[in-house]
Amino acid sequence: MVNDFLKKYQEELFSEKIQLKEDMDLLETKIKEETKFLTVLESSNESYFVEFTPRDINAKNNQKAAEVRDILVNLNSEMNIKSQKMKFYDSRLMELNNLLSEVNKNKTTITKPVTKETIDSVSTNSTVNNEPDDLKSKLSNIKNLVVLDPYRAQLELDNLISSI
Repeated sequence: MVNDFLKKYQEELFSEKIQLKEDMDLLETKIKEETKFLTVLESSNESYFVEFTPRDINAKNNQKAAEVRDILVNLNSEMNIKSQKMKFYDSRLMELNNLLSEVNKNKTTITKPVTKETIDSVSTNSTVNNEPDDLKSKLSNIKNLVVLDPYRAQLELDNLISSI
C-alpha cells in the first residue's frame, strides 16, 4: 500500500518534472531570441555621428531596446525560479527512489527471515524467472517512449538503472 502510494507520487513528480523541463526549454529559447533581438537593436543604434546631431537618431530603437532589456530581466528571473523548482523535483525524486528501495528491502526482510539460503534462492529465482521478463517489458516501454517523449524515457531509464 505504501509502495503503491510512493510509486504514484513518483510518477506525478516525473510528469511535473517533464513539464517543467519543456517549459524551461521554451523559456531558454525565448531568452536567446530576445538577446539576439537586443543585439540587433543595439547594433543599429551605433552611429558614428551621434555626437554631431542635436536630436536622438533612433529614439524608437532605444525605447524598444529598453523594453527588451526589461523582458530579459523578467525571463531570467523566471528561469531562475524554474531551475530552483527543477532542483526541488530532483531532490524529491532522489529521496523517493531511496525510500522505495528501503521499502522494498524492508518488505523482503519482513516477510521472511533472511538466511543465506533464502538470499541465494531469491536471487536465482528472481534472476531466472521475473527480472528478464520484467526488464524486457520495461525496456520495450522505454523504447516506445523514446520517440514520443524523450525526457520521460530518460527518466524511466534512470529509474530502471537505479533499481538494478
